[in-house]
Amino acid sequence: MTINPGEFTFRAACHEDLDEFADLYCTLWTNSLRNRGDFEDAMLAGRYNISMQLNRSPITIVAEAGGKPIALCCVGVFDDGKPRVNEYWHERYEDLLAQATARLEQGGDERLAGCLFGDTREKATADRFAATGNEFAQAQINLLIIRPEFQGKGLGGELLRRARTAIREAGCTKFFLMTDSESDWHFYDHIGMTRIAEDHSQDTGDGFTVYMYGDEA
Repeated sequence: MTINPGEFTFRAACHEDLDEFADLYCTLWTNSLRNRGDFEDAMLAGRYNISMQLNRSPITIVAEAGGKPIALCCVGVFDDGKPRVNEYWHERYEDLLAQATARLEQGGDERLAGCLFGDTREKATADRFAATGNEFAQAQINLLIIRPEFQGKGLGGELLRRARTAIREAGCTKFFLMTDSESDWHFYDHIGMTRIAEDHSQDTGDGFTVYMYGDEA
């Protein structure tokens, strides 16, 4: 059953949201660290990656249900091919980047490195794409993350609708987003977005592919 979006409240992200969404990030993408007992590393990966997405997103949309943040949409804007920085999050991001870098320098395997900096490599792919001047590289949905119990109920579509409005208000007419072969890329086909590019630079023999989808704002 689809939940009426009116049952949610929406606002910009604040510093108090960081651990909530870092924990959700861990649940969805870095559980392999938790499963082997590396709880502090998993949470560091979550905090760093959420702060990185927020730092590159001057537009942030948090959905709350019952006063609890349950979803986050981060929207980036490009100026002459370069991502605009969200100054509210920049200091927190720089601090967590230093922590993540220091942790890896202390020693760690490929799994830890991937959990910490896999998304950073993906953003480098986005920046290369934006630097080409592609017509869709005006804005980017950097992150859309929803608690599992609220997925499939219309919240993702509502967040994208609000993101489109914010993108238009920022003066952009088109946008893109990135997903990959290990994520729910079918969702973007389902809502009618166009796959505009693929990137295989992170394929280490497992067929991992980054997909870029574009659409009108």
